[in-house]
Amino acid sequence: MTASKQKRRGRAALILLLCLLVLCLAAGGTAYALLRQKVRAIQAGAEFDFSYTVTSPATETPALYGVLQQAGAAQGTVSGQYAPGKFQFALTSGKTGNAFTRVYIDAKETLYDAGQLYTYLRNEVVSAAPLAGLVLPGWSMGSYISQTQLASLLGVELSAVELQDMTSLSLTLGALQKVSPAGALDGYTYYQLPAGESGLSCIVGLPLKALFAKETPLHILLTIPEHEVTIALNGTVTAAETAVVAPSSRMTDAEVQRFVELRKALESFIDVLQSLLS
Repeated sequence: MTASKQKRRGRAALILLLCLLVLCLAAGGTAYALLRQKVRAIQAGAEFDFSYTVTSPATETPALYGVLQQAGAAQGTVSGQYAPGKFQFALTSGKTGNAFTRVYIDAKETLYDAGQLYTYLRNEVVSAAPLAGLVLPGWSMGSYISQTQLASLLGVELSAVELQDMTSLSLTLGALQKVSPAGALDGYTYYQLPAGESGLSCIVGLPLKALFAKETPLHILLTIPEHEVTIALNGTVTAAETAVVAPSSRMTDAEVQRFVELRKALESFIDVLQSLLS
């Protein structure tokens, strides 16, 4: 594996910067010692709970945004845990209130819970076309797959599911810029991180009066040019003892290929069904 691929595998998901962002905000604080203590506590472990909304200004629907729209997951919640060098979280659809998928990230790999993703999508298909339940079996394989396997399973390009590399965002404390973004929440103070070469725009806001509360409120506005989407997150981060463990239930390439064949059969079934109903 090349060095560039190794770098890209350690992806940032929607909330990868949450703990690091709190560190950046220390530049604007007056009680630096207390801030430093809080930051260290969060760096040792944290729990987070955010609502999110994904939008796109593009005239043609981008691949990632299209996948989320089709699954009814362009809005929802993301909650999970952080431990040094590791994240795990669940994405819940705002449309159904059910978990869309789960994600695990460390320095070496990004894994998606395909079992949960399949179960969610199967339920969506069966609710729209009950006959599909006769040809779609329940999930009985390993659960987690890589980004490459997920792209193959969904029949999309890798770029449609690959999480954006955020390593180019500058975390230099002195480089933070105080801003007043559109959609700012009352009582929140906002800072923008320098984008670097990637073109990413990340703005973070928090109510300074609540900075030392047990739960730290954050409002994050993240624009990702590569996927032509803007993500708004609003919720809290709390320092906590966490135990983030890599999932042991994994799909093999052979199992993924069998599911690709099943997906193609399902697509043909849906095409025939739509032609009969039209």
